[in-house]
Amino acid sequence: MAEEWFERSFREDYVLVYQHRDDSSADKEIANLLERLPIKREGRVLDLCCGSGRHSRALARRGYDVVGVDLSPVLLQLANERNPFPNLQFFQYDMREIPFRDEFDIVVNLFTSFGYFSSDEENARVVANMAHALKAGGEVVIDYLNPAYVEAHLVPSSQKEAAGLLIQEERWLENGFVKKRIVVSDPEKAEPRVYQEQVRLFRLEEMTRMLQAAGFTSIQTFGDYQFQPYLRESSPRMIFYAVKA
Repeated sequence: MAEEWFERSFREDYVLVYQHRDDSSADKEIANLLERLPIKREGRVLDLCCGSGRHSRALARRGYDVVGVDLSPVLLQLANERNPFPNLQFFQYDMREIPFRDEFDIVVNLFTSFGYFSSDEENARVVANMAHALKAGGEVVIDYLNPAYVEAHLVPSSQKEAAGLLIQEERWLENGFVKKRIVVSDPEKAEPRVYQEQVRLFRLEEMTRMLQAAGFTSIQTFGDYQFQPYLRESSPRMIFYAVKA
C-alpha cells in the first residue's frame, strides 16, 4: 500500500517546521481550556494525536492520568524521551483503529489533528472512536481550523530557516481540502525533502452532525484559545466541546 501523507510528514523535519509550537504555548492552551470549559478537574485523559506530547505533559503536570496516542514513531520517541511523569504513557495507534472502550473521562484532539483522511467516512470513524473511548458523561475537546477563516487568510507561500535548513511552504485549496507542500532544503544534501499535508475543510454544520451521530450532546463551539464565541467569518479556530450521552 502507498504511504499516506501523514506517515511521511510527521518525522524529524516536522519538529523543525513547527518548532514554534513548544511546551509553553501548549501549557497556556491547556490552562485556558481548563479555565474556560466546564471540564472535569481530574480523571483519565486520552490525548489523541499527541505528537511529541506537549499537551499530554501539560495535562499530566496538572494531575490527570494521561494516555497519549500517535501514529508517528519519531514523534512518540521524542514524547517518551521528554516524559518525566509516572501518570503519562504513550502508545502507537492509527486514530481510525484505537482499541479503547468506555475508559476515559476526557478525550482531547488538539492543534488541527483532525480531517486528515481522504474519505468523510474515515474522518467520521475517528469521531466515533472518540465516543467509544469515553465513559458515559465523558467530555471531548476537538481543536480544529475554521474553514472560512482559512479560505480568507490563506498565505500562498512562505519560507523560513531553521537549524541551517531552508523551509519553503506552499498552501492552496483543492476539492474541499486545504493542502500544503513543504520543501526542506539542506545545503549538505543535493535533493530537497518534500512533504505534503492536507486537511479536510469541514463546516460547523458537518462537524456538529458527526458529533451528534457519534452520540455526543451539549455541543458548544468556540472560536479561539481564549474560548470566545465562534464567529464564522472572523474566528481563527473552531473548538468543539461536547459530552457523551
